[in-house]
Amino acid sequence: MDLYKEKIKKLYDETASLIVRLSFEGKLSSEEMRFLLNLLDFVILKRGNFEIVSTLKKWISKYDGSETDEIIKATLLAVDFNNSDSIRFNMELIRELLEVKG
Repeated sequence: MDLYKEKIKKLYDETASLIVRLSFEGKLSSEEMRFLLNLLDFVILKRGNFEIVSTLKKWISKYDGSETDEIIKATLLAVDFNNSDSIRFNMELIRELLEVKG
């Protein structure tokens, strides 16, 4: 295994362990844990669309705990990472909500 693959595997393993640990400590709900693990799989294993990560960064930079943030969070938790239409639809919805939020 080359050095790049080893680093990616280590990053994946450590991130997955952190997500599970945070859930066991009660800092993440089971839905949040499932979303984060699915996102991790999507980005690392499936080399999915990094537009999702960009959209998440935009959301986090504007996050203030508003009702819009709760809608965005619920939308994210509903994303089916095995369905490209679900991903596309939900990311578009989140981008629109971020535009309204300002």
